[in-house]
Amino acid sequence: MKGRLLFILTIFGMIGFVLVVTVTDKADFKKRYHQHEEWNSEVQIELEISDIKTHLPVIQIDTAGQQIPGERIIGTDAYQLTEDGESEIETTFKLYQDESAPLTLVSTIHYRGNSSRLFRKKSYSLGFIDQNKNEKAVSLLGMEADNNWALHGPYLDRSLIRNYLAMNVAGEIMPYAPDVRFVEVFIDENYEGLYLLMEKVTKGDGRVSLTTPENNSRQTSYIVVVDRLNKMNFSLNEFLRYTDKSYPSGTELIYPTGRKYTEERQQYVERDFSYIAHSIYQIPYGQEDDHYQDLLDVQAFYDYFILNELFRNVDAGRYSTYFYRDMRGKLTPVVWDFNNSLNNYQSTTFDETGFSMTQSIFYEQLLKDDDFVDGLIQRYYELRKTKLKTQRLHQYIDETVNFLGDSITRNNERWSDMYDLTQYDTDNYLQPIERNVTSYHEAIQQLKQYLEKRAEWLDDYIETLHQYDHPSRHSHESIK
Repeated sequence: MKGRLLFILTIFGMIGFVLVVTVTDKADFKKRYHQHEEWNSEVQIELEISDIKTHLPVIQIDTAGQQIPGERIIGTDAYQLTEDGESEIETTFKLYQDESAPLTLVSTIHYRGNSSRLFRKKSYSLGFIDQNKNEKAVSLLGMEADNNWALHGPYLDRSLIRNYLAMNVAGEIMPYAPDVRFVEVFIDENYEGLYLLMEKVTKGDGRVSLTTPENNSRQTSYIVVVDRLNKMNFSLNEFLRYTDKSYPSGTELIYPTGRKYTEERQQYVERDFSYIAHSIYQIPYGQEDDHYQDLLDVQAFYDYFILNELFRNVDAGRYSTYFYRDMRGKLTPVVWDFNNSLNNYQSTTFDETGFSMTQSIFYEQLLKDDDFVDGLIQRYYELRKTKLKTQRLHQYIDETVNFLGDSITRNNERWSDMYDLTQYDTDNYLQPIERNVTSYHEAIQQLKQYLEKRAEWLDDYIETLHQYDHPSRHSHESIK
């Protein structure tokens, strides 16, 4: 009888363990829309302006003969404006997504990016306006309604899928990562190839969900980005900048802007962000009881580090580095722009070894805390067993390529110079010339091989992050 009872209790214990694991897994990872898994590929879109038939959504932008502004002026940090001195133009935007009539809107458009503005294939910033020229929030391809969109044209990324892969994986793991959809694009009646329509990091339901400040309150939720100073309209005078921790970058206010912006709210953000940054830079001697944990979404900081290290995104923590904080929440990072990841940085080679983020803002201090390092390493092992398994990532790549199908062929015919090294120049290719692939198959193999080797190196050396929390590396800082 006792043996039978013990057996039953053991079985119930095992069931309870399985249930706990299952519930934890569901709570840990978020539902993410993966276009290559859920889009109806059987629907073929036919266009009046072209004989192309495609299963992908199609965006057509009619400029009415206007020159799109925003191209970089060679030798300067300035960008071209329209003849009237405007930074964007109004266009007619059409979105074809099935056999019904296209969605037609009035859009504003300009070139976007940094070095990518010099590419032959351009990327664009999109907004929408109503008949009174007021901003208009629009839902596109199932993504949440907003007025701020990026139309990323993968070009230096010859695989075409770095941002799609990384953003979607991040969206399963982190509190928020911008949603993305592949589209094919026509500018006027000219086919421009395969693009990725991307949410920008902005406040809104389905994007960064933030509490709206009360009308008479100086306190506010906020979004900031650490990036190149020359790109900024609302740079902040905050701790990272006036201590040169983020040099040569600065911090820009992304929200609140417009009608929600006041000088008092900007000053509040400067003080609040500075207080958090200063608290982090007091590690390990200037505070007690791990005060930073009350201010940061620590797991999101783990995940941001892990994702950007795995994909070897060397710009993270230096450029295009977003943070948000709700008035009722904690400072949280947001991933952005993996075009240069996985050894695709234009001017420099980064092999599979070494860490990229150990000297970046915040992490150069957080890694001095042994609790943070312990948690980071544990989280890494958890993710490598699940969403970041090499086999899973390779399969994701293969399925995405299979989904894109003929659109890859069309894109590579449109931009055939990508693989023609007789056309080599330092603006449109990796440096030196030997780093460039000469076929799409080679681009995918290079992507998968680098990712596999990078993961293997991290598996072998992730524990060495403990060197950064060892007192021997920073004991001198206790001398005040």
